[in-house]
Amino acid sequence: MEKQGTAKMLEEIGIFLELKGENPFKSRAYYTAARTVEMMGEEELQRLVHEDKLKDVKGIGAALNEKLKEYVLTGELPYYEELKASVPEGLLEMLRVPGLGPRKVRALYDMLEITSLAELEYACRENRLVGLKGFGSKTQENILSGIEFLRRYEGQFFYNEALQAAKMLLTELNKYPALDRVSLAGSIRRCREIVKDIDLVAATGDPSGLAEFFSKSGRVEEVIAQGDTKVSVRLNEGINADLRVVKKEEFPFALHHFTGSKEHNTAMRHRAKTMGLKINEYGIFRNGEALNCNSEEEFFEIFGLQYIQPELRENNGEIEAAESGSLPVLVGEEDIKGIFHVHTHYSDGINSLEEVVKYCREEGFQYVGITDHSQSAFYAGGLTEEDLERQHEEILDLREKYPDVGIFRGGIGHSLRRKP
Repeated sequence: MEKQGTAKMLEEIGIFLELKGENPFKSRAYYTAARTVEMMGEEELQRLVHEDKLKDVKGIGAALNEKLKEYVLTGELPYYEELKASVPEGLLEMLRVPGLGPRKVRALYDMLEITSLAELEYACRENRLVGLKGFGSKTQENILSGIEFLRRYEGQFFYNEALQAAKMLLTELNKYPALDRVSLAGSIRRCREIVKDIDLVAATGDPSGLAEFFSKSGRVEEVIAQGDTKVSVRLNEGINADLRVVKKEEFPFALHHFTGSKEHNTAMRHRAKTMGLKINEYGIFRNGEALNCNSEEEFFEIFGLQYIQPELRENNGEIEAAESGSLPVLVGEEDIKGIFHVHTHYSDGINSLEEVVKYCREEGFQYVGITDHSQSAFYAGGLTEEDLERQHEEILDLREKYPDVGIFRGGIGHSLRRKP
């Protein structure tokens, strides 16, 4: 089992335990373990499991080690399945409402026996939440607004959520022996903030074999349609994914076409027409003859254009800018100079303050913002006054030890700036 699926399972166990009213420290242990696994490399997780050394990793421990070994090696964990079966499915759906966490969902279940989003909406419209301890009229209004938001954007997903599922699909597809090339496409490749589904384009000499391999992935919950050139599935995460299979020589054209956007493609077809060319997902043609093209870079060169990054393909002037050589330079990882909102083991993080600072230094970052929980967040190990003082002293020491990294602490009016 890959690390992202493992981390997701641990996160869900934490949620299930909260919904069942278990000790909050028990839930927190699973949340911490989930973050620990997320920070590992895929090979590192497999190595630690096979060498039985996962228990030595901070944030895991002996009990969790046994469960993780079983899940990673077999892909199953009865404890997880039993927990999942013991919690009404509708409670997880209710957690999608903005601002509605496990404790409030459990309270609604205990006090009003609400087990679905529909029942929750009905209870709100009947003013049944107003008199409940910890709720009130404002909370009720917010819940109704949250439900309306979910309905408005039903079937749509935040980019970061869809990307996690998409990366896992890419990892699986790359295991197919006869695969030539594969890439994300559609709105997720254009990095849109909200996406409806995951599009992938793959090239292979064995289309039926790849289609069968994809449809039988452990990530697939339901096969919606399957052919040799297109497979549509619904993933375990609830998002749909479409795989389009083409010949190796068709890949650059299919990738451009299925990346879109629709408006960008329309503008490119118009440009092709003015140049006496025709384009579609199978190629670029002049007088019925296909032009040779091995990449998207070559694709745009044929039209006298700079390579247009997928994020820019919205017909917002990118074609004109590419023609004049004035496309904007996109922000890349190398442009990130520091990180904010970091939790350490002073509250619910898994790394020490020095480990965080050393990591930032190794990555070439210029600053880091430490934002551990305050004492009011007791469930997350919020800092006491004594903890704040100790952390303050440690930050002063680390500033001297690592003068090339600015250390900021949020929320208490204290910051340490980088020396000139």
